[in-house]
Amino acid sequence: MATKLDPHHLVALMNYAFKDKQDGSPRRLDPPLHTLKGGIVDNHETNVRTIPILDALAHISVSQKEAQVVAIGLQLDCQKKDIRLTVAENKKVTDGLVNHLTKIWRKLQALSGEYEKNRGGRWDKSQPRSPEMPKEVGLSLKMEIFRDIYQYSLEKQMRRIDKWSEHLGRFVKELLKRRASLDLQGVELSLYKAVFALSLAVRVVSKFHDNPDVQLTESEWESVYFQSILANKHVRIVLADRNEFGCEILAQELRDHLSEDPFQLRRALEKLTSLPRHIETLFGFAHSPRLRPVLRYRLFTSAVPKKTHTMELPASPEEWKPFLEVACHKRYDFHETHAVELAERFGSSKWYLRTRQGNQWDHVPPFSYIGVSKLSCSACRIWIEALNDLSGRKFYTRGSHGKWYWPWGIPRAEGPLVGVIARKVLDEYLADLVSRKLLRSGSESSGASSAGAEHGLSDDHEKDAEAVGAAIVQGHGGSRFGVFDAMYPDA
Repeated sequence: MATKLDPHHLVALMNYAFKDKQDGSPRRLDPPLHTLKGGIVDNHETNVRTIPILDALAHISVSQKEAQVVAIGLQLDCQKKDIRLTVAENKKVTDGLVNHLTKIWRKLQALSGEYEKNRGGRWDKSQPRSPEMPKEVGLSLKMEIFRDIYQYSLEKQMRRIDKWSEHLGRFVKELLKRRASLDLQGVELSLYKAVFALSLAVRVVSKFHDNPDVQLTESEWESVYFQSILANKHVRIVLADRNEFGCEILAQELRDHLSEDPFQLRRALEKLTSLPRHIETLFGFAHSPRLRPVLRYRLFTSAVPKKTHTMELPASPEEWKPFLEVACHKRYDFHETHAVELAERFGSSKWYLRTRQGNQWDHVPPFSYIGVSKLSCSACRIWIEALNDLSGRKFYTRGSHGKWYWPWGIPRAEGPLVGVIARKVLDEYLADLVSRKLLRSGSESSGASSAGAEHGLSDDHEKDAEAVGAAIVQGHGGSRFGVFDAMYPDA
């Protein structure tokens, strides 16, 4: 039985069962509940605030349009004052990515120095938040970091823009139409301002993307930065509305009766602001006096080598049927159909990663949290759960998106770990069969946010950014609807 219930075969079975749909598992964990050992400093609160920094570093490491996922682990050698980022990817980690992270780290070090100079050594360690300071401090460095990251991740950001920007603009146009006799107020006004600022940033960035030979000027990048940070400010207000259910309530109200589902307003806003939001998280990292010592350490970036391993799945319905019978403990009528479909669906290849690299860092305990550019798949979630059950160390990511992918391979497949993973996957497979009434019930077995200082625009720069939009509105006779009608004429 143990050989037939290979966890890789079970993961393929789950991929077939859900067919790229979510399996209903929780999408996010609650990082403050984790015991984060091997952390940045000997302070749980500070370590929890480090979680979004690792996710931000993973997020800015993505440059391809699609099918790229990056994970980043962290180790700290306090005696030698060295820090190592271990970067893994579902493809080969390129030298370009390593160089990108190194360059951004150096500029964050410089930005941290600017903040430290402005503090002048004055800081009350009992303060729960990082001290506020003028938003002009380090502005040129922040815009430089923003530009470097945006250019590196441009293809991915344009994919988000192409998918969400037009639909979001049409949604706000519909909002303006519904509120024709009223002035927008409160959260709805913030939504309008956020989408307008995003549209202005997109207009400039699209010009660069459509013709890469024509570089943006300093003033154009400045405009993209100001409008993006302004959009971040208003999006935070919108997402927090009505205990974080405001987006869903408004989308339900404005739902087109010809459409079955309401517009995914929250997801659109989160996707379009994800890159500048993570960049602001890195500014918070540089700003934090508690994390200032870390930015004095020498950075080493290690890429996990891509290693492939061939995995042979059952090749025919006749080979799948006994596997299904063992999984379900007996033969069922649905096995015949499922076996045929499984044989048609899968090939025979997979990949996996090895994490040990045979150097001095193998003896430095890693930080318990692994930064990821995308929520973990369900197979990786189960692998981490199984590893945590069997080892003294605990590891966490920001959660799972509840999908099963194939090919997939166990990053570390040794000893009893394989059996625990197989049992956990099998339990979820049987639970799914029960939910679909194929078995009787007797057979049943993602984001932390930084609490540091705000890193928005100064009052003057915010007014300048808003003035750009106001001038455009005036050019359309003072009509907000007129502006969005011109931007989105097909809506």
